[in-house]
Amino acid sequence: MPNDKNSKRFIAVAIATPIALATILFGFIYIYDPLQIFHKSFFGKPRFFGEMRLGARGIIEHYDYDSYIIGTSMLQNTSAKEANQKISGNFVNISPAASSIAERAIILNFLFKHKKPKNIIYSLDAFTDEMRGKINFKLLYDDSKLNDLEAYLNDRFLICILTLSKDEKCVGKPDIETALQWYREEKHQQRLGGFANWIKYNPDELKKFDLFNLKPVIFDDNLMDITKQKKFLSQFTLPFIKDNSQTKFYLILPPYSRFHFRVFPSAFMERKKVVLWLLEQIRDLDNVKIYAFDDLDYPDDIANYAGDTIHYAQDMNSLELSAIKDKRHILTLDNAKSYFDKVEQKIKSYDVEPFIDMIKNL
Repeated sequence: MPNDKNSKRFIAVAIATPIALATILFGFIYIYDPLQIFHKSFFGKPRFFGEMRLGARGIIEHYDYDSYIIGTSMLQNTSAKEANQKISGNFVNISPAASSIAERAIILNFLFKHKKPKNIIYSLDAFTDEMRGKINFKLLYDDSKLNDLEAYLNDRFLICILTLSKDEKCVGKPDIETALQWYREEKHQQRLGGFANWIKYNPDELKKFDLFNLKPVIFDDNLMDITKQKKFLSQFTLPFIKDNSQTKFYLILPPYSRFHFRVFPSAFMERKKVVLWLLEQIRDLDNVKIYAFDDLDYPDDIANYAGDTIHYAQDMNSLELSAIKDKRHILTLDNAKSYFDKVEQKIKSYDVEPFIDMIKNL
């Protein structure tokens, strides 16, 4: 009989111990909750993560914003405070870096389930269905609360939770206004200012293109098939615009450098065909406008780009907000042909010889 009692006691302990440990762990997760999935931060002022695939959920559910900036890294430097000043609304920037429109659709779907936003500023880029998040962030935006715990069951967060760390990498940054603004980082500041800074501070970028074997630019619409892009926009972007007439959508066409389109002319062909098609789709909608800046002189100056061919300085984000405020740089079916004709000529006449000479002299 004693052996039976000991066996039962052992079994009970074996069952109870992992349950108790799991309960303690999940209790820690709930209290610590650095992504603010379950509640606002219990530890003083709220803190926010720059990785918005994870961080947007808590911001949407627990904070009283009525307007949202949601793009790629092209909009991460956009100031929500400046947007408040120039556009009527209480803005927050929840742009996930390098996000496809499919990833943003997951966040937008959650947003429209929980809020009725007044304004959405959205970047027209990354027309794919790729999922780049390291953690399966989709779980955070479904209808189940229980599986949200999985966001923390990984090496990144478990050590933070078990030590109740207040380190920035564990709990995020205190200022939501600047949490995403990569232009503040020293490495990006160093890369601004010209091609010489690219060579010095980001030499790997030069491996992405071969300036010594550039071919003459030929723009032939027949060479670019945008069937997939149209499918993805129809699935991941247009439904939100069409189904939410109370929300104003400001679609920003990020002005990549002239250098980029001279080296990668197919990227411009894709942009042109996608935008012309998209203009047809929204022609009868009153709640959406496309803002385009490729025809300005700004993309001609490589000094405006932070060490690569597409990421522009923060002053362009400010100009984009001013365009919305002043109702300028709006692309329509009436002006699209002249706009793209002008940009094509700028690309064809763009001189890359100075950059070739600089590389030769390395």
